[in-house]
Amino acid sequence: EKEKNTAEIFRSLDNVIVYDAAFLDFNNDGFLDLLVAGESLEKDERGINLFYNDGKGSFTNVSNLLPVEAKSGKQIAVFDYNNDGDVDAVIAGLNGGVFLLRNDGGNNNHFITMKLVGLRAGSAKNNHFGIGAKIEIRAGDLYESMVVTDPNIHFGIGSNSRADIIRIRWTNGVPQNIFTPGSDQALVEEQTLKGSCPFLYGWNGEEYIFVKDILWRSALGMPTGIMGGTTSYAFADASDDYIKIPAELLKPRNGIYSLQVTSELWETIYIDKLELVAIDHPDSIEIFVPEQFGPPPFPGLKIFNAAGKWLPVSAIDSYGNDVLSFISARDDNFLSGFKSDKYQGVTEMRDLVLDPGESDGKGNMFLLMNGWIFPTDASINVALSQSDNIKVTPPLIQVINKNGKWETVIDNLGFPMGKDKTVIADLTGKFLTKDHRIRIRTNMQIYWDEIFFSECIQDAPVVQTVMNTVSADLHYRGFSKPYRKGGRYGPHWFDYQVVEKGPKWRDLTGNYTRFGDVLPLIEESDNKYVITNAGDETTVEFDSSSLLPLPDGWKRDFLIRSVGWVKDGDLNTAFGSTVLPLPFHGMKSYPPSESDIYPDISELKKYNREYNTRVVTADEYLNFVKGYERN
Repeated sequence: EKEKNTAEIFRSLDNVIVYDAAFLDFNNDGFLDLLVAGESLEKDERGINLFYNDGKGSFTNVSNLLPVEAKSGKQIAVFDYNNDGDVDAVIAGLNGGVFLLRNDGGNNNHFITMKLVGLRAGSAKNNHFGIGAKIEIRAGDLYESMVVTDPNIHFGIGSNSRADIIRIRWTNGVPQNIFTPGSDQALVEEQTLKGSCPFLYGWNGEEYIFVKDILWRSALGMPTGIMGGTTSYAFADASDDYIKIPAELLKPRNGIYSLQVTSELWETIYIDKLELVAIDHPDSIEIFVPEQFGPPPFPGLKIFNAAGKWLPVSAIDSYGNDVLSFISARDDNFLSGFKSDKYQGVTEMRDLVLDPGESDGKGNMFLLMNGWIFPTDASINVALSQSDNIKVTPPLIQVINKNGKWETVIDNLGFPMGKDKTVIADLTGKFLTKDHRIRIRTNMQIYWDEIFFSECIQDAPVVQTVMNTVSADLHYRGFSKPYRKGGRYGPHWFDYQVVEKGPKWRDLTGNYTRFGDVLPLIEESDNKYVITNAGDETTVEFDSSSLLPLPDGWKRDFLIRSVGWVKDGDLNTAFGSTVLPLPFHGMKSYPPSESDIYPDISELKKYNREYNTRVVTADEYLNFVKGYERN
C-alpha cells in the first residue's frame, strides 16, 4: 500500500543532515521499516531515526527503541549479525568508527532467510549469488517481493508459521517455485535448468516412464553468433528425428501402445507429425539410429544393425587417466573429471583416446557413443559470440598419420541430441596407418556413458512396420518432478508419477491449440500442427494389430518419428515471448525475412480458426504468487 505520511517523516528530519537510509524489517512482520542515519543540527538531539511501518500505509517514529548513545552515523549495513533470525544494523560513525545496533526481540515473529546459488554445472558461473533476481513470497494474507542485492536474503512473515509459496525469477528470466517452505530456518535454493525440448514418456507395462527428449534439432530464434553487428540464428527447418525406444520401455496395453508427449520447460512446441515405427530384428544384433545433432539436411531414417560389439582395450583422458571403467557399460556412471569453462555447456578443450585393439582396418567399423549433453542456451550463445577467447568445438575424430601426428578425419561428428542419445561414427577407411587409435576432441559439456565399436550388417533381416495412429488427445497435465539420473554428473530425469500443477514459467503469449482431439494435426507433416504450452500433454495411441508375432530369437524395438519446431522463452530468443510468428515448412530463416511469409491459403486459415483458439496470456503467471492459497 502506498505510504501516506511522507511529509510527517520529513518534518521529523528537518534538523537532521541525512547521510544514509536503509529499509529493514526489524520486527519480522513482513513490512519494511526505515532506518535513517545522519547528524542532528541541534545539540544532543538524535541523528539516527527508526520509522515503523504499520502495513497500512503509515510510518511511526519509534526512535525511542534505539540506544540513547546511537546519536549519529554516516553509513548503514543491514544483516543478521548474530544469526538469531532478526535483522541487525552496523553503522559507521562520523569519525570513522563503527557500532552495532543489535536487534533483540525482532525474532518474536517468524522469518525465512535464503541464499541463492546460480547454476554452476560443475564450474564457476557469473553471478553465483543471483544478484538482480526477483523474489516473491506469499504467507497467509502477506505478500512481499524484493530484488536481490545481497547474498543474504531475509523475509519476515509475521505470525504465519510458514510461507505458502516462494517464487524466484532468476536474472535469465527463469522462474522457480518453492511450495510451503518452513519458517525460522535458512534455505539454500539452486537455480534450475530451463532447456527447451518436449519430453517423451512410454507405457512400460506398469506405468509411464521417461524415455527421452525429442524434436531436439529445432531451436527457433536461437542466436548462434554475431558478425558485423548482425545476429545470426539457428536454421528454421523443422526438426525431423527418429529416436530409438528400447523394447523394455514400451509395452502394449489392450492392443494399444501409448505415449505421452509433454511440454514442461520454458517453451512453445509446434508438433506437426508423430509416427511410431516397430523394428523387429534377431536378438543377435542391436539396432541404432543416429541421434546426434547436425545441420540440415537431416539423415532421415537410417538404421544401423550392430553386430560383433567390442569395447576399447584402453581409454585415456587428457590427464592420462584410465577411464575405461566409465564407458564400458550403460550404467549411468558417466565420464566426467573435466574442467568446465566460464559458461554453462562449455568446458576446457579435452581429449579421449580410444584403442580398438587388433584389426586389419579393412572391414567396416563403427564407433557408437551413448551419453548426454549439458547445452548452452540463447543468452549464453550471445555471450559466446562476443568472446574472442572461447569457441565451441563439436566432437571431432582424429587418427595417427604417417608422421606420427594426430590428423582430423571427421571434423564435426555432431553431439548427442539431449539425454540418453547415441552418436554414431563410421570409421571405415578412416585409418591412415596400422595404429588404429582414435582421438575424440571437443570442449562441449558432454557426458559419455557407454562407448564401443561394432561392425554393421547391411543385409540384416530387419522388419519395419509403421503403426496406425488411433487417437491423439491434448490436455493440461502439469510438470513432472525432476531429479538427476546417476547422481551429480547425470542428466536431469523426470518422474511422471509426481506432478506439480499451476504456472511454472512465464508463458509465451498467443493462441495455442484448444484441448481435445488433435489426431488430424499429427498424422501428416503439413503445417497444421499442435501448438502446446508449458504444462500441456498430448496422449498418442497406436494400434498394434498390424504387427506380426515375433519369431523365436527375435525382439521388437521402436522408433518415434517427430516433426516440428521448438521455441524457448529465453530473453535472447527472437520472438521468445510470443507464439507468433508461426513457423512453416520451407521458410528460410527465423525470425522470418521479408520473403518468409506464412502461407495465405484457405486451408491454413480454417485450421487456425478451428484449432488454435486457446488464448494464453502472462496474467496467471504474474498474479500466481499474490493469489496463491494453500490447499
